[in-house]
Amino acid sequence: MAIPKEYLGYFAAELAGRLETSGKVKVAGKGTLAEKLHQVLLDDMAKEDKLNQEVRQYLEQYQERIRRDAISYQEMYKLVKRELQKKYKITSVNRPEPGSKLARDKVVELSHQMVKSLAGIKPQVELLDEANEVRLEIMRQMQGLLREESKMDQMVRQKIQSQKREIAEGSAEWDILFRKYYSEELRKLGVA
Repeated sequence: MAIPKEYLGYFAAELAGRLETSGKVKVAGKGTLAEKLHQVLLDDMAKEDKLNQEVRQYLEQYQERIRRDAISYQEMYKLVKRELQKKYKITSVNRPEPGSKLARDKVVELSHQMVKSLAGIKPQVELLDEANEVRLEIMRQMQGLLREESKMDQMVRQKIQSQKREIAEGSAEWDILFRKYYSEELRKLGVA
């Protein structure tokens, strides 16, 4: 999943709050809805991590051949990942919408998983509208939160670019600064 792990808890809690405010769901316990949404996101992230690990293991087996044939590791990684996604029927997070880190197909898939998960905890969470209407509201709210996160990401990148000297993206120094500034932005949102 393209959403940073540090942001997931806030994302789930904010999504839960927005769903309650929308009047599409009724919640008996305050943390129940956020916990359930967070779990769906974590499960999806775990599937993505497992897939990435399998791709890396596969490429390790053919590492010598890739090097010998001068094949781009990144291109081979993308190709193998695409094939494994088809095999396991996993929706890609790639091809994101402008201002979002997730593809629309991925947001649709997550919204289906979330509604299914919420319908399974009937006494604590009650859907006040048809399941599809709740799912559409989840999608709208998720897309809004993803746009907000993308803006935050861009602000962090601009901070790094505004340094007196140029820092190459992907370098250890860039990664450290990104994590530092991203954490500062999360603290502004109230995330510890």
